[in-house]
Amino acid sequence: MAAAAALLLTGGAVVVAPSATAASHPSCDLDFRDHVVEISGSNVRLRSKPSGNSTVLRLLQKGADVTVYCQKDAGEANWWYYVKHNASGVKGWVWWAYA
Repeated sequence: MAAAAALLLTGGAVVVAPSATAASHPSCDLDFRDHVVEISGSNVRLRSKPSGNSTVLRLLQKGADVTVYCQKDAGEANWWYYVKHNASGVKGWVWWAYA
């Protein structure tokens, strides 16, 4: 669970703190038990599916709080994270890369 200690969301690190319950997604490979994180990158794309070709639901700005529910393995040490943007309640997928 090293990824939970230092997540990177499209160009920036996030701070991880566990919370009480989980709302996983059927596409996920690993449950993170609702980690609340702060995005440190700008214009991080929240997508409808775990794919770079899927619809962008929202752009997340630096400092935005999201709840990370789980991860989907995309191979070669790359992941998609299923999250909720806490301010709007919008749920979707965020690409993790650039470790």
